[in-house]
This record gives sequence, structure tokens and C-alpha cells, in this order.
Amino acid sequence: MAKWIGYAVSVNCGEPLGCYQGTILEADGNTITLTKAFRNGFPYPKAQVTLNAADIKDLKIIESRPEPAEPTHSTVAVTKNNKKGQRATVCENLQANPTNSGNQLSLSVGPSTSRAQNARGPGSAPAPPRSKPIDIQGNRSNKNNNHAGSYGAAGTTPKGRGAPNDKARRRNEACFGDAASPALDDDFDFEGNLALFDKRALWERMRNSKPDLVRQADEAGKLRHDENVLGGGGAACARRGIRVPDELRGPLDYVTDDAVVVPAVTPALRRQLWEGLERMGLAECGRTLLARGAADVCLRLVGGGRRLDPRNAHQTPCVVLLCGADRISCAAARCLRLLASHGARVALHQADEVPCQEMALELAALGLSGVRASALERLPRPDLVLLALRDAHAPAHAHHAPALAWARAARAATVAIEPPECGWEAWGVRCRASVLALLPGALEGALGRVYLCDVAPPARLFRERGLAYRPPFGAAPVLALHVADAADLPAGDA
Repeated sequence: MAKWIGYAVSVNCGEPLGCYQGTILEADGNTITLTKAFRNGFPYPKAQVTLNAADIKDLKIIESRPEPAEPTHSTVAVTKNNKKGQRATVCENLQANPTNSGNQLSLSVGPSTSRAQNARGPGSAPAPPRSKPIDIQGNRSNKNNNHAGSYGAAGTTPKGRGAPNDKARRRNEACFGDAASPALDDDFDFEGNLALFDKRALWERMRNSKPDLVRQADEAGKLRHDENVLGGGGAACARRGIRVPDELRGPLDYVTDDAVVVPAVTPALRRQLWEGLERMGLAECGRTLLARGAADVCLRLVGGGRRLDPRNAHQTPCVVLLCGADRISCAAARCLRLLASHGARVALHQADEVPCQEMALELAALGLSGVRASALERLPRPDLVLLALRDAHAPAHAHHAPALAWARAARAATVAIEPPECGWEAWGVRCRASVLALLPGALEGALGRVYLCDVAPPARLFRERGLAYRPPFGAAPVLALHVADAADLPAGDA
């Protein structure tokens, strides 16, 4: 059985083994071992497969093992087609010589081998002969001869008359000129060429081409992220437009995003300003503007247009108001009505039993929209809590404690409207923002970001109390205030 080793066979074992193809590695009377096997047309996962003779239903010999080649060879001269030469120059197309191409390869054709015998054995009639593939007997060191015919390319010099590389030199000189040959052999001197470049002169020329203002800023040095190239010009006197007597000032100052200083004032001065608006008949208008400013702050905190889009009804925010019975609670109720008009779901809880006349009218206006006061246990889970339990100048009441405990347990963003300076941190309630009118007080850090709302106070209201007032709002109806440090204050106040 050793004479069958090396034969390529096809073995049909039927179901479920299938059909195997491969080269016989070992064979005896009972088993046959195949290597490089395929099963049902797919490569076999193992290097060898052994089949039992009892499982074999049909066996065919595909190809016999290769026999040693005879020493005789036949040489065939193949002429390369010059129609599509790789990287051919212009002169190669102009001076093409079909009789002397210089690109001949010596090819060896081996003797013909016999056709594979069928399954009846080696004594059967031989099949028609088949030629062995042609072996190329060329130089394999340069497989991709992309530079054939180029000047100075090693191993690609065509055979012909004249000195080596003479034909390539003539072609390059005809195409590029006589000066092309020396330049191809010279390396570019990067360091010498860079030494001839005057970088300092170029930088000076670029600097002089800048505008005077930018050039002066460059000479002054690099600026910080919060510094401006343009000078302040007289902004120092405009940064403090509000001046308060020392006895009426609070312990700190605030500064806006535009570097305008807004001083904190005492609670007594804030109460006098609201009383002055009452005497002038402008308090009702001021509370309405305060409600509008507080509604703008609340809309920012609940997501603005992202959650109040009519196409996003499943994420409508819920706002709950915890209010008392005074006039500041009336402004908070108007803020709640404004939020409802923007599409928010609203609810309220009134901690005080007897509201003032203005608060009663506002509760009736909310009732027309279907919003009524509810008990704490019936309030929905809020996204935002509005706190207006008491006036900033009124004392705290013990019956406000259940409402504050509910606000602490709600774990929602809290906005306080005209809160007391001490806040409600003693009850565990911390606010995200606080909205004030007229002039701010020195609020505790637990009351969050301080927003000053423009309620259009007349200038006479401040002159009567000895205050120099210049409106700090500019084009914004609500200003965000930050606690000022020494670097934010003008030079005379630091």
C-alpha cells in the first residue's frame, strides 16, 4: 500500500461522514490517512483525518504524486509587449525599437506528466498527458520592476550596444536635458539651506504687519483667560454705579458678569424701599415684575425649551409652590400662574390660613385654571419647589415646619423668592437660587445663586434715602450676582 502515498484522492463515505478530498499520507489494508484534507468542500479543521475501510463507499484518484523532472528543458523566448511599459518615459515611447526590446526572459518548460489513474489501479490505461506549469527562470530579487529603464537603476540596465547605462542616459538627457544627470546623484542639504533662512527677520516683519493695538498687546506679554486685549478705558468709574452710606451697607458686595459692583444692604433699608414703593403706588407693579423675573429663573432650571416643547409632552416639568399669606406669597402665586401658561404642571400648598386680599384674588385666578391649594400629602412629586413661606422681614412661624420638611424630602431644585437672609438651613433646606428685587441683602450660601430682578424702581426712591443709584441691568431683566472678592472691586474700594 506504500505505492499510493502521495496520491490526491476523493473518498466518499456517505452519510453522515460525507466526502473527503486530500493527499494520502498513510495507507494499509484497514485505514487510510489523508493530509491537507477537505470535507464536503470545506477545509478540515485538523491536519490529518483517518478513515476506516468499512466506511469508504467510493474512492477516486484525483492526481498522482509528482515524478522527478528530467534534466532536459526547452527554452521559450517571450518578448515583452512595449505598448504598456511600467513608468515609461517620453523617450521610450519615441525611440521604441520592437526588434531589440532588451526584455527577454528565459522560461523552462518541464516534461509532461501522466494523467491521474482511476480507482481501478495503476494497471489501467493512462489518461491524456497534461503539461506542467511553466517555471520562470528569471532574477527574482526585483519582483516589482517599477523603475525599468530609469537612469542609474541597479539590475535594470537593458542589453544592447554601447557602455552600460548609456541608453538610459541618452533617454533622460533627451527628456530632461544635460543637467539632469548630476542633480539626480546629489543629496539635498537641509541644514545648509535652513542656515540661509533668516527666521528672526521674518518674525520681525510679521510682527510689524500686525495692527498697533495687537502689537502693543504682544509687547505687554501674554494675557490670562479673563483678560481682554482692549483696554478698560474708564470702566473703573462705571463698575460701581450704586453707592450706599456705610451705615446702610451689608457685610459684602456682589458683582455681575459685566463687572458691575452691586452692594448688599441691610434688611432695614430693603424694608424701607418696599414701603416707599407702596407709598408711590408702584408695589403691585413691582411684585408683578418680580414674578416675571422669578418665572424666567425657574424656566432655566427646569430645562427651558427642551422640556417645555409642545412635542415633548411626556417630560413636562412639575412645579410646586409652598407659600404663606403675605404680599410676597402673592408674587410667588403669580410666578406659578406664569409657569402654568408656559405649559408646566403646577400645584400649591398654603401654610397660612388667612390670606391677604391680594393673595385671595391671586388664588381665585389660579382656581380659574383648575389649580387649588392642596394638602402636603396630596402634592405631586416636583421637579422644582418655589419657596415663599414668609416675608424677609417677618418672623419665622412654627407651623411652617411641616412644609419645610416636605421641601427637604422632595429632593428637587428649590427657588426662594425674597427669602430672609438666614434662609432655612436650620430645617435642612438648601436652595438652588434666590430671587430678590430692588437691592440685594447679604444672603447665606445655603440660599444658592442670587438673582436681582428689575422691578423698575424710580430714581427718587433711592435719592430720598441718600443712595446714588445707577441701574446695573443693562439689557437683562434679571442679573446673576456673584460674591465679589478684592480682585473684582475697583482700586479705590479694594
